[in-house]
Amino acid sequence: MISIVRTIGDRLREAGSAWWRCFYSLTLTLLGAAGFAFVPQGIEFLRLTSQPGWNFPLFIVSVATWSLAAWYSARLNLGRKFAGHDAIDLNDGPFAAALRTWLPRLLGALPGTLVAVQFWRLGAALMALGSALATLALLLFVLKRRSWFAQFFPPVASAGGAAAPRFASLRRDTLLAVAGAIALSFALLFVVWWKPLAATAYLTAPVLLCFALASWILFGDLVLIYAFKQAGLPSMAALPLLLFVVSSLTNDNHGVALRAPEPGAGPPLRREAAARFEAWLEARLASGELKEGVEFPVFLVAAEGGGIRAAYWSANVLARLQDDSGGRFGRHVFALSGVSGGSLGSAVFTGLMADAATGALARAPCNRSGAQPYQNCARAVLRRDFLSPAVAYMLYPDMVQRFLPAPIPDADRARAMEEGLRAGWAEATGNDRFGQRFDRLWAGADVPSLLLNATLVDGGNRVIASDLVIGAGFPDAYDAFDPLLDLGRMSLATAVHNSARFSYVSPAGTVSACRSGGRPAPCADGVRRAPWGRLIDGGYFENSGVETVRDLLFAMRPVLLKWQREKGAGFRIEPQVIVIVNSPGASAPSGKADPARTRADSPFLSELLAPPMGLYSTRAARATFAIYANSRDMGAAQPGDTVRFFWFGLQSYDTPLGWALADRSFDGMDRLLQADTPALPFRGVIGKLPPP
Repeated sequence: MISIVRTIGDRLREAGSAWWRCFYSLTLTLLGAAGFAFVPQGIEFLRLTSQPGWNFPLFIVSVATWSLAAWYSARLNLGRKFAGHDAIDLNDGPFAAALRTWLPRLLGALPGTLVAVQFWRLGAALMALGSALATLALLLFVLKRRSWFAQFFPPVASAGGAAAPRFASLRRDTLLAVAGAIALSFALLFVVWWKPLAATAYLTAPVLLCFALASWILFGDLVLIYAFKQAGLPSMAALPLLLFVVSSLTNDNHGVALRAPEPGAGPPLRREAAARFEAWLEARLASGELKEGVEFPVFLVAAEGGGIRAAYWSANVLARLQDDSGGRFGRHVFALSGVSGGSLGSAVFTGLMADAATGALARAPCNRSGAQPYQNCARAVLRRDFLSPAVAYMLYPDMVQRFLPAPIPDADRARAMEEGLRAGWAEATGNDRFGQRFDRLWAGADVPSLLLNATLVDGGNRVIASDLVIGAGFPDAYDAFDPLLDLGRMSLATAVHNSARFSYVSPAGTVSACRSGGRPAPCADGVRRAPWGRLIDGGYFENSGVETVRDLLFAMRPVLLKWQREKGAGFRIEPQVIVIVNSPGASAPSGKADPARTRADSPFLSELLAPPMGLYSTRAARATFAIYANSRDMGAAQPGDTVRFFWFGLQSYDTPLGWALADRSFDGMDRLLQADTPALPFRGVIGKLPPP
């Protein structure tokens, strides 16, 4: 029994020694494979690569590069016999020999094999076959290279007579190949840094991810481990972790981006919610749209978060309502509250309304047909890959920044995300509205107010960017345009992104506050700035955007009462709430939790996983509660049997959260949007509008 335990211990030491020797090739290959196998966005990556063009060939090349890097790095590190006391060097028995021979081969085969299986599961048989053939060709090369290309493999200095090949040093051509591969990795870093949008037009996120894995494996295994051990020094495999932790104290390069000062621009537009609503009603009264005796709906829109899925769904729901009503719907929308992707969808719809008011929409490239201008332009703006530029920056410039002690603002991956938002709008519409200062959206145009919800990391509160003053009527919420905060010069793209700083893909944005004489002071030239807090996705506070709509309704109520008191009961002003939800299968809350609709999760590691799973689940539960509470409060404030609540849910179509979707996913949402079903009350909303 003792000998068995000792043998098991010896084998475990050898396996652990092998893992530490090829730490990067083994760890990163397993993590990358798990991402493609189990993460929804990783699976969507494979759908993206199956689209027409160069996507699939480039992806296969990148997977092959990753596979070769994993095999080659592990083979060199396990095959070299270093002077020292590592178990994998001291033992040349069958188990250690098998590790040295087969572990590199398995690592080389894993990426391509897994990709082939996933393509098969997705129904892409040709892609699965291509991936399998590429993997088979790579394995044949690994196994037969010495017999096929014997003239290129002269004998090397051997180390011992083990069953598995061992060597005492690297040949010159091997060193040149490794140096060349690492040099190409740095070249790709500078290309991405220099032209992120141009580079990612060809190198999409899945391709870049595979190339990045290859780069990290080569640098980690062959520089931080092999080179140091060859010099007689300890492995530096843990050095990046140490640098990451230490540098994080001083290298925050994620300050919220601000436009350059504009001479004579003045402070951001600020309007009290009640006064804005009063002026909005007066404008409709003057135009003849608001009449006594005729019901006049006032729509407040809440757009749920959910990445590009939410942005596309919410923008196109609103665009269809606008097109189907002949442009009348938007004149009845007072404000839109958005979270994450819902903020982007709301901003796109409001931007198109502003373009229509100035005549720019009629001239926009996305409106060549002249029919359904809002839907055509919403699709043109959003039907693109916003993920690849951000991922490119995250994997290359911003990844390098994480190990440097001084911040480099230009390496911030948030810049790439915002540049993608600006480019998407500009290419579709022909103007730079998303690159302009946030409050320019309302310059010369009567368009709905926006309330874009972000979350403050350092307190958990809402931080709301809006043309409306976020005052006492919005409990425990910060006004992004408070004069004490240095956000007045942020662009529309930046304001949207602050609400949509998706976990890890987009970093938390650092906001500065202004101080003078050691005390808070309004921001101005020459006033000292100091970090105030960090912004993340608004969904961390409440993902539906309804809580902010609820606050706005309370701010509007005194104006409604005033109109009833001073102008008579003849005006039938009816607030209506439209909730746009993109969680597939979600249904409008009934107000009662039904035990039949719940289920217990797996007990696997429940002692560890129950708390974080519970915290995550409250994210959706808070949104459901806010929606029901808002509906209840509207009924109490405006008694009567009229319908005041409209629910637009994305039913029976599952797409992952993230900032890139395949064409088939967009097409699926388009088909749902064109359907006339009770779940999508387009007719109900338009039926509320007064006759033209």
